[in-house]
Amino acid sequence: MRPFFKGIQLPDFEASTLLTTQIFAPKSPPFVTLHVQAGSKILVCQGDVVCVGSRLTDPNDFFSVPIHASTSGKVVRVSNGEIQIESDVLDRLDPSIHPRLLIPTAPDEILDLIREAGVIDLGGSGASTYQALLTARTNEPKILVIDCCQLEPFVTADDMLILNFAAEILKGVELLRVACGAARAVIAVSKAKSEMREILNSKNYNLKFSSIETVIVSNRYPQNQKEILAETITGKILKWGELASSAGVHVENLATVFACYEAVYLNKPLFERVVTVGGPCIADPKNLWVRAGVSAKYLFNLCKGFLRDPERVVLGGPVMGRAIQDLETAMPLEAQALLALPKEIVNSHAEEPCIRCGHCVDACPEALLPETLVRAVRKANTEQALEFGIHGCTECNACVYVCPSHIPIVQVIREGKQKFQNTYAETQGVSIEEKVAEVV
Repeated sequence: MRPFFKGIQLPDFEASTLLTTQIFAPKSPPFVTLHVQAGSKILVCQGDVVCVGSRLTDPNDFFSVPIHASTSGKVVRVSNGEIQIESDVLDRLDPSIHPRLLIPTAPDEILDLIREAGVIDLGGSGASTYQALLTARTNEPKILVIDCCQLEPFVTADDMLILNFAAEILKGVELLRVACGAARAVIAVSKAKSEMREILNSKNYNLKFSSIETVIVSNRYPQNQKEILAETITGKILKWGELASSAGVHVENLATVFACYEAVYLNKPLFERVVTVGGPCIADPKNLWVRAGVSAKYLFNLCKGFLRDPERVVLGGPVMGRAIQDLETAMPLEAQALLALPKEIVNSHAEEPCIRCGHCVDACPEALLPETLVRAVRKANTEQALEFGIHGCTECNACVYVCPSHIPIVQVIREGKQKFQNTYAETQGVSIEEKVAEVV
């Protein structure tokens, strides 16, 4: 293993949601609003009655997944790429959802069940897990790495899964190892949560999955990034822009593993997940089973509302999450947290001039010079931006977190990537990837 020393040390702020190991399962919401992927074939019409887990759409391509109802009731609206279901509060399960008597062992069968269940990457990207596993299988990975780090403050959803479903997670890991063709699986647990490793090891003592091991990795953010995990586990050093697959590694998120277990063992499609609803502004922060399509306002009400008005509401963690303005926003399945953050935590200050402190350089896990990249982008200096590795930025936001001048470094770099891509496509007829290859 190769220790990870870069990045930043984040506070955890986890105590409020770890007071109990219970994952609260609220009653059926009054309605849910499900987003339909562009081009998907909608299988229901307004007025149709559906059950929990009923299939609503068929995927239109290799990258899409089917969508399933997260509550039972009547379809009241099908328009503008959305399906809205009014709940009958009965939570009638679709007849197809039942424990499977014979668990498949062939990779193709496992992959088909994962796709039919609509499983996506629950680590943030929302990409099709079927597509990711099939691509990984083509690349013939040697190691399947399970990201069990969860380093962002306030978020404890993965901890709750391990505390309540450790055996099921291990079975899910073995399923994914077989599906992607890896020789062994490694569950990476952060140093700050070594007790989770002991729980998994104790369960595996009885299950006896010899191909699964657990390891302790750094608790410095962003250790949980796929490429950094690949470097840590294998000891190899990846070049800028190289993927984890270059090191013979495929990385999956812990929540995705559990969703795959449910898909194969229980024949249960993905329509709910564990979400941390927390932050200093919440009266009763907790971990909930959250169904796809419920509103943020509904979840806050389940946690007894606000102690004070939040400065920002975030889907996901406070570092990598996405701020929302409308509390009626429907919860996407890829969001592992819903946080209400006060002014003292949110970086809402006006941008100030760079003081050349070097904190962003120390924090950058890719050993870049973020401040130099910002200047290059703002001066439209394409050659300098490429020379200093703008393509190597993984947009982890570590530099933004430590910047005392509140410079939106990642936002500027992201805009620069797009601008330089367009510039080369229009003026030279060459892609940014080809130009990067020349510079490197």
